[in-house]
Amino acid sequence: MKTSNFIFAILFISVISCTKENSKLKPVTTASVSNETQLTFHIGDSYGGGIIFYLDSTKKHGLIAAIKDQSTGISWYNNAYIITNARGTAIGKGASNTQKIVNAQGKGSYAAKLCDNYTGGGFTDWFLPSKAELNKLYSHKDKVPGLAATNYWSSTEYDQNTAYDQEFGGGFQFHDDKSFTIHVRAVRAF
Repeated sequence: MKTSNFIFAILFISVISCTKENSKLKPVTTASVSNETQLTFHIGDSYGGGIIFYLDSTKKHGLIAAIKDQSTGISWYNNAYIITNARGTAIGKGASNTQKIVNAQGKGSYAAKLCDNYTGGGFTDWFLPSKAELNKLYSHKDKVPGLAATNYWSSTEYDQNTAYDQEFGGGFQFHDDKSFTIHVRAVRAF
């Protein structure tokens, strides 16, 4: 009993001895820590399991490319020409396109599924880039190692039989047959 009274007395004295300055401290929350310590990033920085290749106007959010290709030749489709409704072309549409493709095509070995299954850097939110996201990756190809001067699939579907890809030697975008075996580089947002 004497020991517990002694501990209580020490705790009571510690609480009472708080200075006026310490009592003004704000409680630390996850939001306040992340807002105060958030960094500004640059194209070409290693971060989040890959290399940053796009930044929004705040320079605090953007897109990351995996550090290597996930395939040097895989088809866009899962051996059946179907409409997946993965029609988003803009930056910010790759993740939803990828989910639409995977939902429509299911199990198998194809470009979107390969990205959806990728866990580089311990992250599980990788996706096949949209047409505009892939074009941004091409625009900064000199900052992202290992990109080949060949075609890469986007997640943007053109029609039942074709989807967009981009040639990384000259930058041209095409819509090619979904059965073609083309390179894949997964990306993720942060």
